[in-house]
Amino acid sequence: MVLIDNKKGQYINGFMQANLDIANKGIHKDLDMLFCYDGGEGSGKSTCAMQHAFYVDRTFCVDRMVFTPNEFRNAIIRAGKYQAIQYDEAYTGMSSRAAMSLINRTLISMLAEIRQKNLFIFVVMPTFFDLDKYVALWRSRALVHVYMGDGFTRGNFAFYNTDRKKNLYILGKKFYNYNCVKPNFIGDFTNWYPIDEAVYRKKKHDSLVKREQNASDAQVRKEIEDNLFIKLVETQVPMTHEAKAKLLGLPIATYYYKLRNYNDKRELFADT
Repeated sequence: MVLIDNKKGQYINGFMQANLDIANKGIHKDLDMLFCYDGGEGSGKSTCAMQHAFYVDRTFCVDRMVFTPNEFRNAIIRAGKYQAIQYDEAYTGMSSRAAMSLINRTLISMLAEIRQKNLFIFVVMPTFFDLDKYVALWRSRALVHVYMGDGFTRGNFAFYNTDRKKNLYILGKKFYNYNCVKPNFIGDFTNWYPIDEAVYRKKKHDSLVKREQNASDAQVRKEIEDNLFIKLVETQVPMTHEAKAKLLGLPIATYYYKLRNYNDKRELFADT
């Protein structure tokens, strides 16, 4: 491993350093550099990614460690040229499909801005195989697959460059198989935090709490809307469906969709 700062115990894998140095030269030739990090929950992929982000950008700080689509967009807008941003949606415990849906939509919408500012983007995700095909094959530069060793030891990763990453996505996607393509090299990382760990963990926690609260609020709103819909549909007051939809504030197509589901459930219970 290559020493960065002996006083802080900061090291980086030598092979990884060489690849990041190549990326650093490339980004100054009007390119962007998007790196993907995936791995099991608790494997240390967020820590690994932030170390690499700090290596290419010594101004990297907790403000550019983001957890939501809005934070990611704002960080890109505020970032200066050649700076690094880490976008981490995996920590929330969401299903892979839900997390990747957010990551894909946000990435695709911001690719032009990322390219214009020549940014380093480190995306931490549940699995590379659920990444949008265009981003996975053509816009990302490399995949760092973080995994646990024997006895659940952290600090290991496999590196796939542009070509091997493409082959892995094509050949391994069907069965989520990481063993079908040999990585360029196996690397390691330590447990040092280039940013204030306490501030990072608080930001991470606050983001999770806010997400859970928003999800809870959305569920409550849905239950209220569903109850109002049922009461209005079952009311004896003569009203057209168009009038009911307007009263509920629903597009007429949405109203009829909900009405069809309501009638289907009534028929189902009537037959039982």
